[in-house]
Amino acid sequence: MNRVSRSAWSLSSGLFATLVSLCIGIFSTPSLLHWLGSERFGVYRVLVDWSGYIALLEFGLGGALSARLATAHGRRDERVIRGLISAGLRLYGRMTLVMIGAGLVWVIALPRLINLRTVGTFELKAAGLTLLLVTTLTPLTVFRIVKESQQRGYIISLLLTAQSILTTALLLAFAWAGWGLIGQCVGTLVAQLFFLLALLWDGLRGKPGVLREPARPAVSRDLWKLNWPTFLFNLSGRAGLLTDNIIVAGILGSTAVAPFYLTQRLATLALAQLQGIGNATWAGLVELHSQGREELFRRRLLELTGMVSSLGLCVLGPIAAYNHHFVARWVSVGNFAGEAVGVMACLNVWLWAVFSLWGWPISGTGNIARYAPFAVTAAVFNLAVSLAATFAFGFIGPLLGTFSAFVLIQSWGMPKVLRQLFDLSPVELWRTALQPLWWTGAYAAGLWWWAHQHTPQSWTDLLVEMGLVEFGGICLWWLVGCNAEARRTWVGRVQVAFGTIK
Repeated sequence: MNRVSRSAWSLSSGLFATLVSLCIGIFSTPSLLHWLGSERFGVYRVLVDWSGYIALLEFGLGGALSARLATAHGRRDERVIRGLISAGLRLYGRMTLVMIGAGLVWVIALPRLINLRTVGTFELKAAGLTLLLVTTLTPLTVFRIVKESQQRGYIISLLLTAQSILTTALLLAFAWAGWGLIGQCVGTLVAQLFFLLALLWDGLRGKPGVLREPARPAVSRDLWKLNWPTFLFNLSGRAGLLTDNIIVAGILGSTAVAPFYLTQRLATLALAQLQGIGNATWAGLVELHSQGREELFRRRLLELTGMVSSLGLCVLGPIAAYNHHFVARWVSVGNFAGEAVGVMACLNVWLWAVFSLWGWPISGTGNIARYAPFAVTAAVFNLAVSLAATFAFGFIGPLLGTFSAFVLIQSWGMPKVLRQLFDLSPVELWRTALQPLWWTGAYAAGLWWWAHQHTPQSWTDLLVEMGLVEFGGICLWWLVGCNAEARRTWVGRVQVAFGTIK
């Protein structure tokens, strides 16, 4: 497959994965809430978020390896690729020991980190220790990075879809059996084991003998030099992504996590799909840059910016309008955290999707050190505002922190770095991102009015209505957001993608 085909397959498989996640989430979540109770459901989400911080102790190695592998794949340098895989496996092995040590401290401290009412201390620690076992598999993530840097994210998406189905089946079975938090973490461990072993098998099939590749100290030193700014960038991203549930649990109590998480669920599923556009195309952009095709690189990034922004607004507008109906029918109105939380979550997802796309060329070309100071500043600001706003305003506090950091720091910091690295105009970037607001705003306002004038009477009515308005938003992007030339270009790309497959 060529670059267009790989991107098309990655986007399609990502959409399929999102639809599967949505379907299984609709059917599984009410049962999990019933069998686990709100507190255990919320505590499990907080445990997963905390374990994400343990994963950060790979100290940015994954981002450094992605950048170097993408460049090596762009130059078709097989010797360098194999050297990078070998070095990545060895370095990840060392970092895994650090993660396990830190994880054991975390498990001991868990009762002080999470406020409990009915969950026992032993159950909490045993669940945390079970999640920690996932860490022992960390070196195998090298093979995921290889696939992504090859622009074969569709393989990752399909494996993640299978993992999601397996995870949900195990979580439901263990919750029904009364295994509580421990059962949820065992299910997570088993499904993660399936995913990583499948990656290992696929990776060894494509790179036979790579485990016996001799060590190259120079390659390890190069990765280690790049990993620290990547670590700071990842840490800042985690602070925005993973601290919200932790803050809510710490200030409002673990039972408050369920409505906070569930009210944002549709928006976060949309975020995964919108970020999938960047995930599917970043390696291709890096390939263009590594080949010196700078003008085409800039044109493609602006084109993708318009696409992410337009589709984001078209999809998130209906979600904001219908979210209260969806949550009320899905898990009861008592688990809806309020309209303000739903709307702010959608706004943050739109900004997050745009910034995520812009961040890929910076990190993928190995220049993340340029942006790291802005990322760290945004993370600290986000955390401070989130804590203060949650004490003052409740559920919406963490979302206000994220929004403030986006608007006051990242909105100018990231375009500034893109201008320095790739000669991209910040004005042109933001004009491209904001242009869809004039035609999506009226559509979203009309949907909001209609959704608050009536209540769908059944699941069928709700899903059909939401599906129609989402499809209407995508049609609006095609007819209004794309001019005739852009439509011809997209049709041509689809034909190229499917023609290559044939």
